[in-house]
Amino acid sequence: MVLRDITVYQTEDGFIVEFGSEGEDSIAVTLRSTPELTLENAVARAKALIATAIEPVHGGSARGKDPALLEEELEEGLEDSFPASDPVSVTSSSIPMRDPNAGR
Repeated sequence: MVLRDITVYQTEDGFIVEFGSEGEDSIAVTLRSTPELTLENAVARAKALIATAIEPVHGGSARGKDPALLEEELEEGLEDSFPASDPVSVTSSSIPMRDPNAGR
């Protein structure tokens, strides 16, 4: 399906972004109203939502998350841990920890 048209409709509850193809097929995304949601960013938010919906599940790993969401989570972690001697990190290790009791 090749998307040709993008139409944004404003509703009482937010926006509907419709992605149309050459034929009669289309995909519509309903975005509920939030203080950050505007006509200018509705298409980008709809595209991000579609991308999130179709990407494979990565078991909560940081690699599969939206960079903006990672930044938001980092900011929340920094606020929750302030003041601290060592700031929190958003990165995670993909190398499993060795069991200290292994081989005993």
